[in-house]
Amino acid sequence: MKRLAILALFLGMAPTAIGEVSVRVCLADGNTPLEAADPNIPFVYPEIMVRTKLTIIVSSDANDYWVGDLFIAGQDRGYGVLTSAFSFPPAGKEAFLYPLEDGFYQGFCFETDDPPDVGDWFIADYRATNIGDCNVGLYEWFSFDPKCELSFSHVHTRDFNNDAKVDFADFSVIASYWEAVDCQEPDLCEGADLDTDGDVDVDDLMLFTDYWLERTE
Repeated sequence: MKRLAILALFLGMAPTAIGEVSVRVCLADGNTPLEAADPNIPFVYPEIMVRTKLTIIVSSDANDYWVGDLFIAGQDRGYGVLTSAFSFPPAGKEAFLYPLEDGFYQGFCFETDDPPDVGDWFIADYRATNIGDCNVGLYEWFSFDPKCELSFSHVHTRDFNNDAKVDFADFSVIASYWEAVDCQEPDLCEGADLDTDGDVDVDDLMLFTDYWLERTE
């Protein structure tokens, strides 16, 4: 297998420069950047709703051959998933990628052509699946430790009718359960009890309006 041959060769070599590989997160459109929650803390992003789709783009400002991975590891696999991936032309005609899912990792393995071009190399789709925190690691050259981790925190969706946007149709669910006092798990009054305290009140309305007109894909 090509990848195993590369690994054997790599282990017998002295370390060499592998270029300036970077990663950025965008909304589902692949163009709109998702900014860090705090500009002083990179790779930690604002809370997103369950079912939100994001894109993760691997790029480089150098044309050095590169092997790497995007993985969700361990218990984090219960909160998010990497659903698909493909390569951009700068990765080269001989670039390839394949999915990997085993007892610990879920994600994609990447390899550029030799040499690739400078630019965007690969893109992967990420989906928030459950309430909680999920980290996506960027790994390089068969390392067991990630070069960086992208940290996402998932909250209850406000898209109650699952049409990929938060709008008046979803507000009508809040209105229909307004002042309800018997919301129970797992339905939570069709999701209107956003703070899960058993009732639908102004606290839930404020949580809802925080995501007004946002899209999940």
